[in-house]
Amino acid sequence: MNRFAIGRLHMYPRIGLVGFLAALSIVAVSAAAQISPPEPDPLARMRQAAAANTQACSESEISACAQAAPKIIANALGASPLAENLRRLTDGIGGRLTGSPAMAKAVEWAVSAFHDAGVDNVHTEKFTIPHTWSEGATHIEVLSPPAFPVHAVSVAWSPATPPGGVEADLLDAGDGAPEDFARMGSAARGAILLIHTEALRTFNDLFAEYLRNPAIIERAASAGAGAILWMGTREGMLLYRHLTGLGQDGSIEKLPQAIVAREDAQRLARDLAAGQRIRLRLELPNRIGGPAEEQNVVAEIRGRERPNEFVVLGAHLDSFELGTGVLDDGCNAALVIEAARDIHLTGLRPKRTIRFVLFSGEEEGMLGSWAYVRTHRDDLDRTDAAIIFDEGSGRLTGFSLGGRHDLQPEVLRQALAPLNSWGVNRFTDDAILGTDNLDFLLEGVPNLVANQEEANYVPNYHASSDTYDKIDILSLKLNTAVAGVLAFSLAEYATPLGPRLSRPEIEALLKKTGLDSQLKTLEVWPYWEGGRRGRQP
Repeated sequence: MNRFAIGRLHMYPRIGLVGFLAALSIVAVSAAAQISPPEPDPLARMRQAAAANTQACSESEISACAQAAPKIIANALGASPLAENLRRLTDGIGGRLTGSPAMAKAVEWAVSAFHDAGVDNVHTEKFTIPHTWSEGATHIEVLSPPAFPVHAVSVAWSPATPPGGVEADLLDAGDGAPEDFARMGSAARGAILLIHTEALRTFNDLFAEYLRNPAIIERAASAGAGAILWMGTREGMLLYRHLTGLGQDGSIEKLPQAIVAREDAQRLARDLAAGQRIRLRLELPNRIGGPAEEQNVVAEIRGRERPNEFVVLGAHLDSFELGTGVLDDGCNAALVIEAARDIHLTGLRPKRTIRFVLFSGEEEGMLGSWAYVRTHRDDLDRTDAAIIFDEGSGRLTGFSLGGRHDLQPEVLRQALAPLNSWGVNRFTDDAILGTDNLDFLLEGVPNLVANQEEANYVPNYHASSDTYDKIDILSLKLNTAVAGVLAFSLAEYATPLGPRLSRPEIEALLKKTGLDSQLKTLEVWPYWEGGRRGRQP
């Protein structure tokens, strides 16, 4: 995930999840306190509640939707290959950097899993990424005493340093604000700059980090700095990787950059504050290739009446590679495949086609979903909704509506009526641009992004700790049931969720939500303005 949002300070209130929390509390507490015997099936109550509420999402008294929902839920919450599929993707293949051999194996995994799910038209769609990238043996050496080992990783898509590295004085650049660069003056030229950060605690901290970085990089480049060291935002020496400049087009970063373990960076800052001169050698022997072929994985359940109208259910298959990419976003890639299986097993088909898509290149600027809308531009007038999952396995609370007040929450509540007791009822009007909904939004297609409780997502985001043990399989099963019911319901619904917006309407939406300023910060606005990204002028 590579995500930003407007107005998300109110995110994720904990809404009681009837039956499920009670069941989980029995499972969790009984081993320690033996208050009551553990329930044999902690999901039994959820199945019973869903089966009891089968209000149809279409007008007919006996609709395919009313028949499908309890079956989808039972399939999702029952025995399934979900956990094993996810283990094969993450433990078996590991981190899946776009353009890497591991990513190619992940595409093969997805194609095989969709075939096993029994769905239609499983195939890949090729597109070109501007560069491949992989980290070399990142190394920072403190040349002036007292020397100590510095733990660091390269920023993703950072350029390599020259052979032998960059040797320069380290300067404390504070927060990287304009006044910090004014203070350093000409001393910044050729220097390695240390940028301070706040410890990461919440999604909003993460959004702030992403949005402030491009301007800092611009200032450093303008000052002629030799390289940037970012103080890590995670405590406990935890290392992670992502892009910092975020040009959102797969381009190489402007300066050599590394992320330094927080405690090591703080020690460097203390030594500088004490008046000590620190000279470093930074080696980033990164391997950078030219344009390369990448693939999205696509499968369908063809509609029985309107096969050329679509509801898209998607997540991204790629990840950064320090961990194994479970929370971001392997669990939701597995969710999309499992939702396809759960719907297929009902033996029912909705009116419209449900298209399941696993996007590549999300972490480098949503490259795969951008390629998808270009490939399927002729389908977009007939794409009723794009539903995107990209926040780990935290409990689903509702959906973001992309700033569109014309997408009525009541329609979604009716679509999710079989899950009334689950508390999936928070539909927010915030607009999000940092995951694979972006290009659907820029094309005017109604787009829904799953709102989930943060759970353990933020501390493990892009980090070496993003591993299989962090997943909550029970919660993932529940989220899969919601995804399956919602996709089927919207594909069955008599009328579309909302219209496709015209280009002037999209631009008005961008300005109303403030996404225009974020697109400018992230250097995407010229792509929109010039017609290279988004609905054509």
